[in-house]
Amino acid sequence: MTLPIARPDNGIPGVYGLLLLEVVSRFGISEHTLFSPFNLSSEKLAEPSFRIALPLANELFKHAIELTGEHSLGYHIGTQMRISIHGFIGYAIMSASNVTEALMLASRFIHIRVPFIHLHVSTMQPKARLQLTCDELNLEPLRQEVLIALTVGILTMGKALTGKELYADIECDFSQPKDFEKYQKMINANIKFNQPHLVAYFDKSYLSLPLINADPIASQIAINQCEAELSALGERKRIAMKVRDLLTQCNDRYPTIETIADMLHMSDRTLKRQLAAEGTSYSNVVDEVRYRHAVSLLSRSDYSLEQISDELGYSDVGNFTRAFKRWTGRTPGNWRKDPYL
Repeated sequence: MTLPIARPDNGIPGVYGLLLLEVVSRFGISEHTLFSPFNLSSEKLAEPSFRIALPLANELFKHAIELTGEHSLGYHIGTQMRISIHGFIGYAIMSASNVTEALMLASRFIHIRVPFIHLHVSTMQPKARLQLTCDELNLEPLRQEVLIALTVGILTMGKALTGKELYADIECDFSQPKDFEKYQKMINANIKFNQPHLVAYFDKSYLSLPLINADPIASQIAINQCEAELSALGERKRIAMKVRDLLTQCNDRYPTIETIADMLHMSDRTLKRQLAAEGTSYSNVVDEVRYRHAVSLLSRSDYSLEQISDELGYSDVGNFTRAFKRWTGRTPGNWRKDPYL
């Protein structure tokens, strides 16, 4: 089979092909049997810049399903998913201080690894809400397998990162895979299929869970590398980062989207559309910047909660407390006493 060439901002990182090999080898399938029809090899897939074009990845999954007779390979991939396999974004997430920060980083940088996946995090509802959308992938079984792998992988990696068993209510926007019921009881989640969106709901108390390998210095080094990789993907991927920079530098605390759009020489409608294309929104970016600023100020003993509320643009401490509790599941005062509780 002719090997399609994937662009740097498209395709699936080759290392995920190695993860597929790890799974099918447990069914007695050799590397040669899996990869030879596609002119692939472990050496080629291990190259940091190598990506598998989506049509080829789809054929690879079809081939793997035929070889193994297993229609839920995504489940097996998810259970074997390790945070380190995701490169610098994995290291940034692994060394974040808590689940809130880890999710924000995942949402911000997921395009580095899988450009066609968007991760939306919301804490506006009674439960925290995590939604995966997939806008450039309509190939089956690849789409279904990737989404199942990520869904199960998030639960698997969440337990590894926090040391806690995480439970979620999950709604999938596709039909139940064949024979999946034998795995459902092994997943710590209530899963429904044929739903409008792919969404996971979980208790907000998880947001404040500290990560076992929290390391602010290592996390910042990894974040800097992720920012550089994101910039290298092109201008289309950089609008959220520009908005973040403007919000951080602005004297007028957290201006309206119209003001930021003017500063970027575009209409607010265009800015909304470009942010949506990157899997985020203006309010989400403001939330992220505010959260980081809040944590920074809470670490300083010379700032009262009233001063921090004012600095962040809240009218009173009550509004700031509600926002911080929405982000982390804890009050600012509780956080200040012990950030790693």
